Amino acid sequence: MSPTDSLNEFVKQGILSAQQAATIDRFEREKPLSLHWELRSLLYGGILLLSSGLGLLVYDNFDQIGHGALLLAMAAGCGACFFFAWRHRPDWTFELARSRSSFGDYALLLGCLLFLTLEGYAQYAYTVFGTRYGLVTLLPAVLFLPLAYRFDHRGVLSMALTALISWVGVTIRPLELYVKTNFFDQKTVYSAIVLALVLIGAALLLERRRIKPHFTYTYLTIAGNLLLVALLGGLFNFDSVRPLFGLALIGTCVAFDQFARRKRAVDSGLVLFILMSAIYGYIGITYLVFHYLDFTAASSYYWYFILTGIGFVAYLLSQLPNRKPTNESV
Repeated sequence: MSPTDSLNEFVKQGILSAQQAATIDRFEREKPLSLHWELRSLLYGGILLLSSGLGLLVYDNFDQIGHGALLLAMAAGCGACFFFAWRHRPDWTFELARSRSSFGDYALLLGCLLFLTLEGYAQYAYTVFGTRYGLVTLLPAVLFLPLAYRFDHRGVLSMALTALISWVGVTIRPLELYVKTNFFDQKTVYSAIVLALVLIGAALLLERRRIKPHFTYTYLTIAGNLLLVALLGGLFNFDSVRPLFGLALIGTCVAFDQFARRKRAVDSGLVLFILMSAIYGYIGITYLVFHYLDFTAASSYYWYFILTGIGFVAYLLSQLPNRKPTNESV
């Protein structure tokens, strides 16, 4: 239904007068069109393309340019980005901060990406970290986390949390990281669960104390996926404790679902956590059903996925935010 049709319907129901409907219709037709998110997407895409292009340039020409010159150029670019971002840094506040420059946030993001390229190339060319591979991921986490809070940048916070999670994986399994899937190892799974719980607890504590509460969404998205993936890894791979992992997975899914329902009135974006809990829960329950129940007939598999798939889609559709206009919203 178009806005004009909606206004006509409101006039018929007596919710709006004809003059009010005409005023609203004129405002909708003449109001400026915002390109804010389109331009932000183009800028972020440009930064990613630029960093990828620089990486390809380094890969194709390092033997002609020389290691020292490439490192110096990347360090200069990284320093320039950080200098620009620092000069246009927002005022410190525990709440949401606004950058004083339209390009300050993008300069910070580009500087962090250049730092990762610089660090990786330094390790490749001169092995500056030796065999201590954990430092390669720990250093970005230590650097990016305070930068994310000082500049109020959720993209840099995501990079810091990702680096921290990678550091835990590298520290636990440094030799077999690229040979096997980490979640075949109990120590790695338990480390991932502990780290995810620590991050979730820290996010909820910081939100309660009103310290950058808008970061909670980023924390819970990354740590929540880590926790649920780790629980699925334990469910799939460890026979002796499979029931415990199943109960933990179901309990975690219910907890995320209830959290999203309580907070959804404030932020409709929290429907993502309902989606997460539904998908991971469905995967875990399906695995348990096929593991413990004997499906002898091939048709049983088809009927299971058809019936549960219909129910799953219907449940997700019922959880979509209801945006029907009400008298109060008009």
